[in-house]
Amino acid sequence: MEKASQDNNIISVETDLGKDKLHITSLEAVESISTLFSIQLNVYANEELVVCDRMIGTDATITILLGGNKKRYLHGQITNLRSLGSRVSADADGHKYQDYQLTVSPDLWSLNRRTNCKIFQKKNIEDIVRNILSVYGIKSKFELNKTHAVYDYKVQYHESDFSFISRLLEDEGIFYFFEHVKGAHTIVFSDDVASYRKSPEGQVAFTTGSLSEAHIHSWSGSINLPSTKAVIAGYDFAKPTKKPCATATESDELEVYEYVSESEWNNRSNLAAEVTLASLQKDRVEANASSNCRSFTAGHYFSFSAHEDPAEINKSYLITKSHLVIKIASQTGAEKQQDQLITNSISCIPVDVCFVPSQLTVKPTITGVQTAVVTGDSTDEITIDKYGRVKVLFHWDREGILDSASSCWVRVAQNWAGDRWGAFFFPRKGQEVLVEFLGGDPDQPIIIGAVYNGDLMPPYDLPSDKTVSGIKTRSSKSGGADNFNEIKFEDAKGKELLYAQAEKDLELLVKNDRTETIKRDRLTQINKDDTTAIKGERVTEVGKSDKLTIGKELVIDAGSKITIKTGGASITLSSSGSVDIKGSKISINGSAIALKAGSISLN
Repeated sequence: MEKASQDNNIISVETDLGKDKLHITSLEAVESISTLFSIQLNVYANEELVVCDRMIGTDATITILLGGNKKRYLHGQITNLRSLGSRVSADADGHKYQDYQLTVSPDLWSLNRRTNCKIFQKKNIEDIVRNILSVYGIKSKFELNKTHAVYDYKVQYHESDFSFISRLLEDEGIFYFFEHVKGAHTIVFSDDVASYRKSPEGQVAFTTGSLSEAHIHSWSGSINLPSTKAVIAGYDFAKPTKKPCATATESDELEVYEYVSESEWNNRSNLAAEVTLASLQKDRVEANASSNCRSFTAGHYFSFSAHEDPAEINKSYLITKSHLVIKIASQTGAEKQQDQLITNSISCIPVDVCFVPSQLTVKPTITGVQTAVVTGDSTDEITIDKYGRVKVLFHWDREGILDSASSCWVRVAQNWAGDRWGAFFFPRKGQEVLVEFLGGDPDQPIIIGAVYNGDLMPPYDLPSDKTVSGIKTRSSKSGGADNFNEIKFEDAKGKELLYAQAEKDLELLVKNDRTETIKRDRLTQINKDDTTAIKGERVTEVGKSDKLTIGKELVIDAGSKITIKTGGASITLSSSGSVDIKGSKISINGSAIALKAGSISLN
């Protein structure tokens, strides 16, 4: 049986099956800047059935013949293959063909098939995108002209690799398109008009009449009213009274305002505002056209060599979208091209306008509360900065480790927070904390509490000690179970107790009065010394007995006098040296009495 050949066809395809194993009857290629292209092919095979599952994910190269022996290539991977059944050729010569429909997509399409939760730190947009593309072995070029700031912290959270990089590229105002060669394609990233490529059909004419050469046969231009001002405001906790704000403006009438909370944009706020406004204004002037120009593709530009409107001659336009359709009806081999159809519908903007992708990719939000583990330096139990922030490892972070680089610095909510006053309890390495996200933003975590777990149990035995509450700390570093400060409350009826422990020292400062009322007994035990300094007077009143037992020596030293009195009896010692003993009866008993004085007077 005669085998069909693609040698003389305007379009042909080559796959891993080999040359002329598949033949195109039609092609439909849809391309847009900053969008994945999609190429749909209707093909047939010479009687042989194609093993569909072996072709999925393999390469395909489409060749389109241009004028002057030039060729255009489209390359990608086969992402869908559908069998359309078999047919017999129209001339009833017995030739049987198997029809298929193929979808060819860029390698970047694969990024839609993998989702991840990952943290990127100290990387700019190019670093992040290259990191992800390297996983897939995707070829890329970066032609960036603007300065793009380094992110301290950027989170990919339950989003595909494609959605993640698309979101960042949109935020940074970076567009992309594809360059194709035989057997390969490359993605080009840019933020400047200098990266636009000139189309092989760079000079074309527009005419509604017939023309032998490739031309534009339909042209429709329009002017739109876009927003004219973009304002982005936020909050910087380090400078709370100086709220950051960036503005890009053409006029004040049509303003787009966005509040981004504490997200990390302060070092790129001006660029963010410019990107927002530029993305809204890029389609201010746009045009749609239909042509038979086979080379027209997104990211390329052309100029008018002729136009029915003289003002358009020599003007250049960037193609932002293209929809190429090529059909070869009843193709079975050579000399069967008489019914071919070529149309290429395009959208375009003036070439001096920088294409800035619309900010369409929605940033994921984290609703509710998550838990995470506090991390820190390997040499310390507490890693904290001057704001009381700590670092954590999220359970979903598969690549993170328990070190000081596990996350950004995370603020810790307290019950009270003032200027050098308030409550302050800071979590330590290994503790499980509750984390919420400001506005649901994965890039803005904040710690709102802590919880116990199977490894970190409550300080009291439960449920037996269910009436006990309080605060119990742990000495750091290398403190053990017996090294702690504690304030404990026992609320069991009849056993109520307020207990306090100072692991080392206890200091108490009362700036005015201190009043204590003890309705029963007080027991004080001091294992070493007790020193009391009273600058005023001291009054002690004992309702019953007062017993003082001293193991060695009692010294009472008064600056003026000492008086000991009971009833009508008293002993007075004066600083002059006199001792006055009074009483209705004075008895001196002893086995011996010695008196020594300069003189003794007896009355």
